[in-house]
Amino acid sequence: MSRRQGSIRERAPGSWLLRYDTGTDAATGRRRTANVTVHGDRKDAERELRRRLSSLDDGTHVDPTRMLVKDWLARWLDTIRQEVSPKTHERYGEIVRHYLVPALGNLPIAKLSRDAIKLGYATLAEGGRRDGKPGGLSPTTRRHIHRVLHTALAAAVEDQVVARNNASGFRRHLPKMTAPKITTLTAEQSARLLDAVRHSHIYWPVLLALATGARRGEVLALRWGNLDFDAATVRIVESLEQTKAGIRFKSTKTDRERSVRLPVFAINELRRHRIEQAETLLQLGVRLDGNTLVCARADGEPLQPQSLTHEFPRFLARLGPDFPRVRFHDLRHSHATQLLAAGANIKTIQTRLGHSTIRTTMDIYVHGTDDMQQEATDKLDAAYRGRS
Repeated sequence: MSRRQGSIRERAPGSWLLRYDTGTDAATGRRRTANVTVHGDRKDAERELRRRLSSLDDGTHVDPTRMLVKDWLARWLDTIRQEVSPKTHERYGEIVRHYLVPALGNLPIAKLSRDAIKLGYATLAEGGRRDGKPGGLSPTTRRHIHRVLHTALAAAVEDQVVARNNASGFRRHLPKMTAPKITTLTAEQSARLLDAVRHSHIYWPVLLALATGARRGEVLALRWGNLDFDAATVRIVESLEQTKAGIRFKSTKTDRERSVRLPVFAINELRRHRIEQAETLLQLGVRLDGNTLVCARADGEPLQPQSLTHEFPRFLARLGPDFPRVRFHDLRHSHATQLLAAGANIKTIQTRLGHSTIRTTMDIYVHGTDDMQQEATDKLDAAYRGRS
């Protein structure tokens, strides 16, 4: 078998055109030629040509002149599987399948121009909702789509499938994000909620979310060994994540552990819960220990995060139509706003919530509640009145 060869031509300083034979087209019988631009010096170009010729010999070569966008996206998803979390990979896959492939997938990746991307984004701005409702996708979803495409094309540039990332420079054209309106509960409303769910299996996740401000996955990953009853603290060290493949334990969102002090009512309730849970498990022949989950099924197995999210609204309905319709995640927001109303400083709130920076905490919460605004105004008014 003859050794494959190719040619190298300098197009401009630091830019080289590789040209090589990729075989015979089965449909036409004609020889196919690939043209690829490589940036660097002559040795970089020679190294890349050798790599491509070698990939032709071992059957791993992909002709960039014939590859469609959907082919590259599928290859990219497979490549990054071990580099990102299962949940992130699942989300990337959904964005590729539901949005990028329908909008851009049948275009040759070598011809994926900025105009083509703009047109694809425009169709997503006008339609493409998975729920079938009229209107375009939300700004948040459209920005996620752009982020995935930009990352995938950056990898294509790195693998020299394309010469440039034509999704770059779109930032100023993306829809502006508007801060979502946060619905929270007052301390009194939180107490009513706890009473309403007291005799259900979601009582303990709700109590811990309100008492600690922990995220849903963090609440469901808490083990009895993380609790120190004497110090009235709980260590938040991991999170429970649910994907289509099942559930798994992982590190917290910021990859950092944190310790949170618990209010007295929560400590008292958790002492009671530990005794009751130990008795229930013992009947099944299971002994409670430090690794046992605080929020678990009757047999000690983990609760599914998505099931908790779906069940939560049904329990809210017990409180009547006038009760705020909050999500489970809003219990975290409620914890933070209740601390603010009680006079806690923002650094304390950041530490309890586990935000990576205080800026995140301030961006979300330092807008003040109406009561806090009124209290501040009353204090200012009293100060000035005292001068007259």
